[in-house]
Amino acid sequence: MIFETGDQAHVTPTAHPYGLRVTGEVDHGNQQRLAGALHGMILEGGDDIRLDLGELAFIDVSGLRVIVAAAARLSPPRRLILDPISPAVRRLLALTGWDRAPGLLIG
Repeated sequence: MIFETGDQAHVTPTAHPYGLRVTGEVDHGNQQRLAGALHGMILEGGDDIRLDLGELAFIDVSGLRVIVAAAARLSPPRRLILDPISPAVRRLLALTGWDRAPGLLIG
């Protein structure tokens, strides 16, 4: 199953590791699909959630906010693990200070 977020982003569930692969571009216009997919993962599983952002070409602050908010909703010891992650996304997280957000682990 692929959740399509407009013409710019694809959010695909992965089984091993448990999580989502996000490709393309996530922005204000399509970030709700990523939010919905993450919400479903949070509700259905007891494991950490791995978010593969290695092929993500672009993400704006609204997309990052979705990721940080999802991580904050996880009950410890569950975490949202960003791995792989592009250097651009890593830098944006560091610039906003969200690289230290509760429940978030950057691989």
